[in-house]
Amino acid sequence: MKKLNISTILASAIHESKNQVGTLLYQLQGLKDTTDSNDPNQSKIILIEESLKKLNDEWVEYLYLYRLASNGYDLHVDTFSIDEFLDDQVFALQPSANAKNLVLDYHCDTNLTGTFDERLMTAVVSTAVYNAFRFAKSKIILSAKQEKEFLVISIEDDGKGFVHIEQQPEDIFEVNTGLGLYFAELSASAHVVNEVCGFIKKESSLSLGGASLTVYLPQASEELFVEHY
Repeated sequence: MKKLNISTILASAIHESKNQVGTLLYQLQGLKDTTDSNDPNQSKIILIEESLKKLNDEWVEYLYLYRLASNGYDLHVDTFSIDEFLDDQVFALQPSANAKNLVLDYHCDTNLTGTFDERLMTAVVSTAVYNAFRFAKSKIILSAKQEKEFLVISIEDDGKGFVHIEQQPEDIFEVNTGLGLYFAELSASAHVVNEVCGFIKKESSLSLGGASLTVYLPQASEELFVEHY
């Protein structure tokens, strides 16, 4: 009998589980559409829906993590409007923020563009934001800027920051499995331009006083720019 690769089995199981979660989300949406907005069960349905969305995003992260760690992920880079990219992230995560009574917003130069793998960076941002949901007091802010040859994307919150980082070194910006930062680091380092790799920084937010995860993505000089008129 041919020996099976346990990593391949796990990846297949994750893929199947992700598909099942997607089916549940579709069915739950149908239930929500047929439930009156004043129905007391509506809030419970929304809570379940947001939990399933988070679980689905985690499955996606695990699949990407497996492929990145096993050199089985093909990077698909393209050039994007960063304003549109961040707007899409906020729009997708807004219901979860509303459910927790948190402000979720972004800011960047409207003409800023950057080149990266959209699927990976969407997963990185959503993972960071979901973890910020656990610690933020009132707000989470996404931002982006150009810094030398890097596109810099930050996720910041107004929580406790890293006050207790020595007691809980894996707490901030970590998913329950402890893979959040590792995934962000692998995703950033997968972006390479002229032998310069991407990287991340975990630090305190100067503007909000909480935690900040910053992703640095290398850019070719002609790919990262802000148009001036």
